[in-house]
Amino acid sequence: MIAPNGRTAGVPPPGVRRPRDAITMRCPHRSWTQSAAALILALAGGGCGRPAPPAPPAAAEVTVTTPRTVRVPEYLEVTGRIDAELVVDIRSRITGYLTKVAFRDGQFVMKGDPLYEIDVRPFEAQLAAAAGTVEGLLGEQRFLEVQVARFEKLVAKGAASQQEFDSYSAKLDENSGRLAAARAQHEAARLNVEFCSIAAPISGQISRTQLQIGNLITQDTTTLTTIVSIDPIFVYFNVDEPTLVRMMTHARASGRGPAIGGSQTIVDVGLVDDVDRTYPHRSVVDFLNNQLDTKTATITMRGRLDNPYSRDPAAPRPPLFHPGMFARVRLPLSDAVERLFVPEAAVGSNQDRKILWVVGADNLASTCEVTVGQKLGTWVAVSANDASRPLTAADRIVVRGLQRCREGRPVTPQTAADDSLNLAGLVVPESVRNRSQAPASPQQPADQASGNAPREAAGPAAAAPLPPPVEDPR
Repeated sequence: MIAPNGRTAGVPPPGVRRPRDAITMRCPHRSWTQSAAALILALAGGGCGRPAPPAPPAAAEVTVTTPRTVRVPEYLEVTGRIDAELVVDIRSRITGYLTKVAFRDGQFVMKGDPLYEIDVRPFEAQLAAAAGTVEGLLGEQRFLEVQVARFEKLVAKGAASQQEFDSYSAKLDENSGRLAAARAQHEAARLNVEFCSIAAPISGQISRTQLQIGNLITQDTTTLTTIVSIDPIFVYFNVDEPTLVRMMTHARASGRGPAIGGSQTIVDVGLVDDVDRTYPHRSVVDFLNNQLDTKTATITMRGRLDNPYSRDPAAPRPPLFHPGMFARVRLPLSDAVERLFVPEAAVGSNQDRKILWVVGADNLASTCEVTVGQKLGTWVAVSANDASRPLTAADRIVVRGLQRCREGRPVTPQTAADDSLNLAGLVVPESVRNRSQAPASPQQPADQASGNAPREAAGPAAAAPLPPPVEDPR
């Protein structure tokens, strides 16, 4: 604003100083601005010294071991089931009332041992009636034969007519037919009497009886019990098409004769108690189905197992295998070669890949992608997927503490004690090492391994006496 004297309003004349408090009161924000700037400079000057970085984490403690080299063939493990060679449902061939049960539930029986008896009295009466009919027809036949011979001579002399001779000849032929039918009825009646006694059709173990004394048995309908054969016994299993081709190709290449159904095809069998996967029993493959199942792309195979037992009450010995048991079957796919085995606990997963943690000479952890193969106890065969970085027996493999390992990070390795690695599972049986030569008796090592006596010393030959029969109170 211009004053009348031509000066700007509020501006002092030349030579006159404005009071300090007037300046302060006129522009109070300048002092705050200067203070804030000074504070910022002070803070900036004090932040020139950066704090020290945090200390690196301590090396993780892990337990390591080295792979073991084992000479063993390549195997494939499949599941199977134990099944009997023969299964027979016992039924009656006649209708009648049960009068005797001649066995104990679950006992071992021999072929021909008596099992049941049915009331035979009605059938004996039918047999007697049929026999009487036959005797009557035989007497009539003898009379007619005499008459035919007599009239034949009389006709030749002209003393009798041809019609009389023809009549007796026709009666003789009719009698011969009725006599044949009567004899057939007599044989049927005799068989019915025989069928009143039911015997074991095979040797094996019998189930429990379904009917007791006094019950009516219907012909060919009522199932009385079941018998399954025990020795020998079979293990059934399925293999896929690639495995079958490998087995047959290997057998042909090794020159060991037929790959399937021959005495040289041996598989190892273990039961549910074989936790360490030692497969102590040996089986000879004797059957290959004639076609693959198109729904599952698998084919059924069967191995034969000796299954001795003893019925001797002084030294009873039950069989080892029973129909319906679960079994593990190990199939040989190649000859024995050296393979690297690591504890199964050392194998980790990275999405769909299997990895091992390898500790280098500088104690730095790194991953090695591997392919997992067969098992020996709690150990598995492995091979590195990267050919430029093969796995060796000198490498240190992490077996405990896998979750603490990081790629390229240092670790503190501690060597695992041998007693904590279950090395017993790495022992390969002699029968497995020399698979190229099949033994003459492939089941014998399995019997010895399972504590069974030789087959000649046992078996069902020594039969125990049957229990006292349960008689009909009538």
